[in-house]
Amino acid sequence: MNDPHSGQHFRPHAAHSGKSQPPTVADVPPRELPSHLLHPESTYVRAMLEDLDDVVFSAVRGDADALEQAHTLWPQVVAAIGWDLVEESREQYLRFAIDVTQRFETDNARKPEHAVAALEVISLLTRD
Repeated sequence: MNDPHSGQHFRPHAAHSGKSQPPTVADVPPRELPSHLLHPESTYVRAMLEDLDDVVFSAVRGDADALEQAHTLWPQVVAAIGWDLVEESREQYLRFAIDVTQRFETDNARKPEHAVAALEVISLLTRD
């Protein structure tokens, strides 16, 4: 093949060896498929939700570091595994946070910082 403008001669090279097609689902090990990873009973989903449980419950109890971590972890988990898989946990977190705030309303040994932490978690979990 000649390029009349450059004066150089180009020759096609030999075909590449190996697969010329992009990988298919059959090429991916089943445990690495998104449908497996995002199955509600998968190790991946369970581990993410367990981490989220630890952080959110600690945040509601007044752990400032956990509260800061919850602000980062919550949107990451929702983005990674989807709203449907997080919704049940979210409902449990909200019930727990509401219980904590109500307990502080009736408890004689009030700790406003714990109530504020619970309210912050409620705010985080109810944002759009």
